[in-house]
Amino acid sequence: MAAMDNAFCFAVGLERKTMPENKIEKRNQWPIIGSGGYNMNFGKQGRKKQRQQLHSTAKKTTNFINSVVLKIIVFAIVITGVLGAAAGIGIYKAIIDKAPSIDNILETVVPVGYASIIYDQNGNEIQKLSVANANRIYLEYEQIPQAMINAVVAVEDERFWNHNGFDMYAFLRAAVANVKSRSFSEGGSTLTQQVVKMNVLKDPDKKIERKLQEQYLAVQLEKKLAENGRGKDYAKKKILELYLNSAPFGRNSNGVQTAAQTYFNKNAWELTIAEAACIAGVTNAPSRFDPITKPENNRERQQRILKKMYEQKYITEAEYKNALIEDVYGNIRSINQQLAENASNHTYFVDEIILRLVEDLMIQKNYTEAQAYRLIHSGGLSIYATQDLSIQQKLDDIYADEKNFFPNGNIKDVKLMYSISTKRGEETKHHYKEAEFKNKEAAEAFIAQYKKDLGFTESEILAEKVVYVPQPQSAMVIMDYHTGQVKALTGGRGDKIGNLTFNRATQALRQPGSTFKPVAAYAAALDVKGYTLATVIDDSPVAIKIPGQKTYTPKNWNKVYKGLTTVREGIAQSMNVLAVKTIVDVTPELGVEYLKKFGFHHLTTEKDAVYALPLGGVYSGVTPLEMTAAYGSIANKGIYNEPIFYTKVLDDKGNILIDKTPESHPVIKETTAFLLTDAMLDVVRKGTGTTAAVHNMNISGKTGTTQEAKDLWFVGYSPYYAAAIWLGYDQPQSLNHISQSTHNLVWAKVMAAVHEGLPNKNFEVPKGITRKSVCAESGMLPAEELCALDERGNTVIEEYFAVGTEPTETCDVHKAVEICSVSGLFATDFCPPETVQKKVMIQRREKDLPSGWDPSVPLPVADAIYEIPFSMLGEYCNVHGPHTLEEGPDNRENNGFFDEPDQSKDHPSKDNDQTEPNRPQQPEHPKPQEEKPKPDTTTPPTGNGFFD
Repeated sequence: MAAMDNAFCFAVGLERKTMPENKIEKRNQWPIIGSGGYNMNFGKQGRKKQRQQLHSTAKKTTNFINSVVLKIIVFAIVITGVLGAAAGIGIYKAIIDKAPSIDNILETVVPVGYASIIYDQNGNEIQKLSVANANRIYLEYEQIPQAMINAVVAVEDERFWNHNGFDMYAFLRAAVANVKSRSFSEGGSTLTQQVVKMNVLKDPDKKIERKLQEQYLAVQLEKKLAENGRGKDYAKKKILELYLNSAPFGRNSNGVQTAAQTYFNKNAWELTIAEAACIAGVTNAPSRFDPITKPENNRERQQRILKKMYEQKYITEAEYKNALIEDVYGNIRSINQQLAENASNHTYFVDEIILRLVEDLMIQKNYTEAQAYRLIHSGGLSIYATQDLSIQQKLDDIYADEKNFFPNGNIKDVKLMYSISTKRGEETKHHYKEAEFKNKEAAEAFIAQYKKDLGFTESEILAEKVVYVPQPQSAMVIMDYHTGQVKALTGGRGDKIGNLTFNRATQALRQPGSTFKPVAAYAAALDVKGYTLATVIDDSPVAIKIPGQKTYTPKNWNKVYKGLTTVREGIAQSMNVLAVKTIVDVTPELGVEYLKKFGFHHLTTEKDAVYALPLGGVYSGVTPLEMTAAYGSIANKGIYNEPIFYTKVLDDKGNILIDKTPESHPVIKETTAFLLTDAMLDVVRKGTGTTAAVHNMNISGKTGTTQEAKDLWFVGYSPYYAAAIWLGYDQPQSLNHISQSTHNLVWAKVMAAVHEGLPNKNFEVPKGITRKSVCAESGMLPAEELCALDERGNTVIEEYFAVGTEPTETCDVHKAVEICSVSGLFATDFCPPETVQKKVMIQRREKDLPSGWDPSVPLPVADAIYEIPFSMLGEYCNVHGPHTLEEGPDNRENNGFFDEPDQSKDHPSKDNDQTEPNRPQQPEHPKPQEEKPKPDTTTPPTGNGFFD
């Protein structure tokens, strides 16, 4: 017991007092009862005395036991306390050990979640990208106004400049306040603790653990910042800098700069004292103190902050009074209204930047898609776009004017997307409808009836949104083909209804029509198949037998067959048959190979290597962006430059994250590119694209119309830019009810605005190009006194050639003939001179004749009337003979062209073409081609029996 007693005293730290010896002896004496040395007094007084002695002894015994038990309990409590304290220290140490390393705290504490900024080609900000808690712009301490610093210190941490990161007084005060209010609304955190909490400790569930780590790290942070001779003043300023760049100021505004722009549309360093106090009041509870939606609450808190600033001598009495009367909230309402009116979704251009940057981050940096999107919206990136805002504005303005598409200004068809939110009592409902209408008026009538059917009053309608998607739709892309930089883009007509919505310029896969002729057929033909612009192809009916499929019989858009035609003329007049005959020679497989080099990424040999390829018969389709880049390759001397929307991306520290150099590769020879460019100049000058001409600017391009006019295209380029426009319904249907030149006119109007002030230039003629005179009916050197005497006029033309491809042989198509006007057959020496007609006619070469064709009947082509009839070959005048001559047979000279008439009876071979034509029903008499430049064309004879 003594040992235990001593231990207890030692444990509690008390001094042990030794009892006197006599006290110890008395404590151990017991009363003697009975004989044998015991008091045996059994009298009345004796018994009473004995009872008193026994009672006294029992009491002492009880007291003794109680004392011992009490000491044991106290000892146990103390031991438990000691052990608990030791355990608490261990737990505290374990919690601290889990906190971020002090060595890395300066890197860890830097605020994350910064808005990324997109800049145009001139460095002007065009878009800020952010998500919740990631909309901030970092400011250095020197850029933050003193009024903002003072307001925050006054209301959040008035002893900020004196404590070491943890304020015990504020902590205890908050604890007492929480006990009194039976809540935990008071935090008592210093600004340093809040910096740690916002940027380092982000687990709100472990409140006690986080609070302990927060206090510890706050002290360590200030200590670390003050190291290396920087001192406490530097540490404090850095803490304020970090806080004011981290704090949430409501409305997705993180950091004081973003808050200043959100509420006052100004920079932070321009804030007044009243405005600074207004913003400082938001951080405590952003929703409750929102100065836009809860101005009364914010005003009350602002006044409290101003009072604290005055009491803490941060502002003078005059400044205090002036701040109180400043109309901060009137300014906020006005600015917010302006911002709301100007607010819009991302542009189509910005959408495309985001999508392409996500893809590049995934490929180049191994990001997941989610990581890429998060970095773009909260990584503080600087994204330098290729966009030219001036060009973009011109494009947008023209697309915004309905009269550019429909002269009467009416939207032909609309797709309606309508949403309405209502509240009745405590119940809020959201309603949504989507439908298509013939016009806007019909859509408006539907909305009125729908609202009536819902049965809500105007006061019960919280919000409604009406979006009209006009039909037909359109998209356009403008690109600097020298660099691959896309300068402007629009993905549709009408209001853009959201971010990352459908972009018709880059995502709509549509049939390209005849815009594919130059890139799918003629590019390869000129490049590797020995074709020239003077190569003559017979524009005549053709039937291509395809195993297992219906015989393919392409026809021209105007249902007319012209006959012998050069490649140049075939391009200018968009002649289908010439393009198909070319792809037959080139092969569809080679055509697809060239298209892939031109940048068409959705094509496959298995699905797209078909004879309709040059007419736009592809499986998936192409986009306006792909068309722009492909034609840009021709303009760029045969070099394809990948279209890019940004040039570089910097991270939040200014380091290059991605350097976007466009992928570039040769597609066609420079000479081939020039020949195509020069041929397509004729499309705009005198062909199918005259309505796309731009005044005083050389334009080379190609029109395209798909079957039933479901898609209308024009793709072209100047010496400066390439551009493609598409017009059509989102759900393909015929456009025959509108002008087929609408898109051409819009293209021309946009490009005229884009080229305003730019000098006209010619497309450069490269080395390796020569110019020769040739016959347009044969593509060969002119035959003297023949080609110039064609009945339709002189057929000698000047043409460009790649050196080495120019003709060396003389025209063998034109023939000089003498015909007896009486018999209609070749004249003989017996025909009177007055009956002999001298003509220059054409005679098709064997290679131009359709396989299996019966030469006894003329071809149904426009130039057949200028051709020596096959029925005449070997046939001479049967009217005039020796008996009809007055002066004998020697009165005329031989005509010299038919000295060996027997040879003329030989008929051309029927099986030289690669394909066999079919035998459909006999065609109608074709009408003359309106665009045909030669004046004397008449309806050719028909009915040769083969094209039935």
